[in-house]
Amino acid sequence: MKAWRESASLILAARHTKRYIRSSSTKFQYNYNLLCLKRHRNSKFLPNTYVFPGGVTDPSDADLKWHNLYTAFGFDTNSFTSLSLNTSNRPQIFKFRPNELPKEVSLRITAIRETFEECGVLLCKQSQEDRREDFGWAQYMNISESELYNWQTRVHNDAREFYTLCENFNCYPDLWSLYEWSNWLTPTHLTERYDTAFYLACVSTVPQTICEVTEMENLKWDTPGNYLFSSSDVAFAVPQQYEIARIAKFESIHNLIDFAIDRSKMGVLLNLPVKIELQDGKVLVLPGDSMYPDKVNLLEKQIINRTDITISEFRDISPIKNRIELFNLQVKEFYVQNFDSADGHLAPLQLRNVSIAMTHENSKL
Repeated sequence: MKAWRESASLILAARHTKRYIRSSSTKFQYNYNLLCLKRHRNSKFLPNTYVFPGGVTDPSDADLKWHNLYTAFGFDTNSFTSLSLNTSNRPQIFKFRPNELPKEVSLRITAIRETFEECGVLLCKQSQEDRREDFGWAQYMNISESELYNWQTRVHNDAREFYTLCENFNCYPDLWSLYEWSNWLTPTHLTERYDTAFYLACVSTVPQTICEVTEMENLKWDTPGNYLFSSSDVAFAVPQQYEIARIAKFESIHNLIDFAIDRSKMGVLLNLPVKIELQDGKVLVLPGDSMYPDKVNLLEKQIINRTDITISEFRDISPIKNRIELFNLQVKEFYVQNFDSADGHLAPLQLRNVSIAMTHENSKL
């Protein structure tokens, strides 16, 4: 049995019709919203938690027959070279497998398929020349509501139907509009684990969205600032909260796209939180933190016991901080200081009293 399942997730940003909207309780003014979906209350993991669209990979996402579809639109093997990176320390999720599409291709197909299945947004094109005026924007196809529901159900029941959908509508997944953003692996102390590649895509208008009701019970478009500071009823898992706190530094979607395009050329590094037990709570340290272990085994359960000191004392002895602090009294804080990411990312905003989904044995993170 595998130690974890591989998955892909899409951070989807949509430009406002208004120029800028000030987020409640913050000084930031944003001209875009992010899409988040609320997991069903009866979900086995992260019930009632908001997540980005996404899900586990399926063998059909990596099927070599996708070459036939792209060839019909004039693509060849060289068309995909810009998606593959030759950076050192490439995370394990991108490891090439014989008789499959490169992972940089198949994981993007997963993200696009799951986004369509869960909320009805189809990031596909019908022509190589079908491009927007602004470089970097993703495009989505409009499908009638009746057809949309039918195809969502078909793809939900059988991932192979996504290829059939593309044939039916004479379109192809727009891989090139998804920018590699981050990679998170569920901590070793949890039994249900996922290795997830996160991508970012931006659209120029808010698309029609319809929830797939067996997995999701609601969806929400809102500014990064409102997710972080004004939505006390919205709980996120750690990766989603951390990534929104990064994105929240960009008030303009145009600046976000420019950053995503440039940064994606550097690839991503693996984020594996390591749990540290302290007197008054616990801390999840992330790579780059002074207290992050020199050697981390991806498979063996690792919990560091420092119950001889408090969270505050642990903070004082750490020159570089990249961590999430969870006090026993339910105060949750993102604490990042003196930290420069090796993959070109900005540090997230420092947050206090954020709504983080509490983890348990069967949760993702």
